[in-house]
Amino acid sequence: MRSKSKIFPVILTTILLLAVAVVGYIRSGQTQPMPVRILFKNNGGKVIFSHLVHHRDYQIECAQCHHDKSEPAMVSSDRALACNSCHPNEFNEDFVNNHIDSFPDESYCVRCHHTEFDEVIFDHEAHKDYASDCYDCHHGKEIEPEPQKCSNCHEGEDSGDLISMRLAGHESCANCHEDMFDKGLSSCNSCHIPVDMAEYDGDYTSCGSCHEAEPRELVLPRMNAFHDQCMSCHEEMGAGPYGPDNCNQCHISR
Repeated sequence: MRSKSKIFPVILTTILLLAVAVVGYIRSGQTQPMPVRILFKNNGGKVIFSHLVHHRDYQIECAQCHHDKSEPAMVSSDRALACNSCHPNEFNEDFVNNHIDSFPDESYCVRCHHTEFDEVIFDHEAHKDYASDCYDCHHGKEIEPEPQKCSNCHEGEDSGDLISMRLAGHESCANCHEDMFDKGLSSCNSCHIPVDMAEYDGDYTSCGSCHEAEPRELVLPRMNAFHDQCMSCHEEMGAGPYGPDNCNQCHISR
């Protein structure tokens, strides 16, 4: 009897521990992951960011920092993107090739790849009336004895000494439409038919095809994004480090 009385509590304890472990395992897959702290490594010294303190204790809504969210989180499934999904440490080939894996689905693509164009609006017959002769737009007779379609020579990309169809068309059109080209990207819709990006599933044009600025000027690197976001908020609230002499309040030298 004594041996049974000793074994029973052990068995009961084992069963209870197993039940707790199973419940904990199941519930762990249901909770919304929210980092308590985040460690950032950089040349200025590591930064430990208290994510949970800013959200829970300071009552800062997700959408205030994660500007990919238009509304505050309402339920546990409302996840905000990680900052490095859009803001890379360095805008290089690795980021370009791998950044798509940072997003839950392709619906996020249009936030940066905001416009693609389909057909070009061009009335060739009307331009015959505007031009003094064909060679106002076409090459001279030393290159084109007879005017022909631009696409007969110019292709989608630069090829040897031949520039791309896009660049050739722009250079030719800009000779007459200087006012339009002076407006930059805002005038693209005057000639190009934009695609409905909500339904778009093709390849995305590189930033440099339309924007003259470097990609890193269009998409802030992570350090610049954090400096802008964090320090502007601290300055507005009049709390926390935000001045040029406060670096060591965030950055750990060792």
